[in-house]
Amino acid sequence: MNRLPVSTPIFLIMLVGLLLVSSLGLVASTHHVRDGYAQLQSLELQRWQLQEQYTRLLLEMNTWAAPHRVGRIASETLSMTAPDVSLSYSVMEP
Repeated sequence: MNRLPVSTPIFLIMLVGLLLVSSLGLVASTHHVRDGYAQLQSLELQRWQLQEQYTRLLLEMNTWAAPHRVGRIASETLSMTAPDVSLSYSVMEP
């Protein structure tokens, strides 16, 4: 069999080098995943806070637009009254 002449010390140095590169890649990859997970947790907390704020704003908007409140403000502040339904308008025929 023909074998390539590779000396043992060079082969070991190459293996150690590849092992170091591989381990550094693993450390970098793990750090990247943990950093991404921390960012995900932060964004989920922000989403939860925004959803809570949106719910509060909807409740406040519905409170301000309640029909009894609008009617009271219309009558007290703007002096508006309900139309008289006893009056009817007659349509003129041609």
